[in-house]
Amino acid sequence: MKKTILKVGTIAIMPFSVLTAQSVIGQETSTTITQEEQEELVNATFTVYGNCGMCKKRIEKAALSVEGVKEANWDVETQTLSLKFSDITFGEHNYSINTVSEKIAAAGHDTQFNEASEDVYNALPGCCQYERIESN
Repeated sequence: MKKTILKVGTIAIMPFSVLTAQSVIGQETSTTITQEEQEELVNATFTVYGNCGMCKKRIEKAALSVEGVKEANWDVETQTLSLKFSDITFGEHNYSINTVSEKIAAAGHDTQFNEASEDVYNALPGCCQYERIESN
């Protein structure tokens, strides 16, 4: 009777750790678990003002420029930006949703949290100059 022996290496769940399993035949399988795969993405939405497809590109580009933001989708009809971001990366850099909002305002679009400066807003193409809501 032939015995089959299976050796299993130690499994450690740490950033960039490697899982290894080896059987008697000598085949080895390695899988690298990256920190990114271990992170859980967090969803957030907030209002961003704009008008068109050019606005959409600008808003999403500004949001994605913040490290840790993995997805950004702005809806023209609802004026809502939906984000998926890494809570771990945001924590490491002391970022918040306000960090993303500030980047978008710096690109010329008011958000529910921050207003774009007059100069940046006025530099937007005519089709992108949305009707601004007066602040109190």
